[in-house]
Amino acid sequence: MDKTRVIALAMASGWWSGLLSAAALMLASRLSGDGVPTGLNGPSHWFFGERAAHAQRFSIRHTVVGTMTHQASSFFWASIFATLRTRRSALDHGDARIAAEAAAVTAVAAAVDLLVAPRRLTPGFERRLTAWPLAGVYVAFAVGLAAAALRERRHDLMARACSSPHSPHPPASPRCPAPRR
Repeated sequence: MDKTRVIALAMASGWWSGLLSAAALMLASRLSGDGVPTGLNGPSHWFFGERAAHAQRFSIRHTVVGTMTHQASSFFWASIFATLRTRRSALDHGDARIAAEAAAVTAVAAAVDLLVAPRRLTPGFERRLTAWPLAGVYVAFAVGLAAAALRERRHDLMARACSSPHSPHPPASPRCPAPRR
């Protein structure tokens, strides 16, 4: 396993999954009749107590800490996903398999977040969202994981095609990506 590939995929999938699920949290909060930052305030409850999970307005205290906590959690789960994706047997999996692996890691994350973790360590936003909006947040998370892995796979496939002696594009072609180190 190439550690640089694991780190690169963990960073990319962590950013995408965190950003997409944060956007879904804000949308779900608004559609549920709460303030837009309510869902992002929720994760700060581990530090500031139960009132933070119900805070409705933007604040440095709740929104920034909650967003940072949410993003850190995204990087944690993305690192597990990246480790699974970069093992030798997973490198040639197709798009459907990548999406299924993203969904599986997300399902485990949701189970741990909502069923296993002590109440103080749950995401906090589950206290304000009903089942469907909550599921939408986790779907957005899975989409972020899959999008990063699919982008990496496309890059690798193009690099392989360009390095082939039968490639229609010479290696110096703008269509050929630079090789990964």
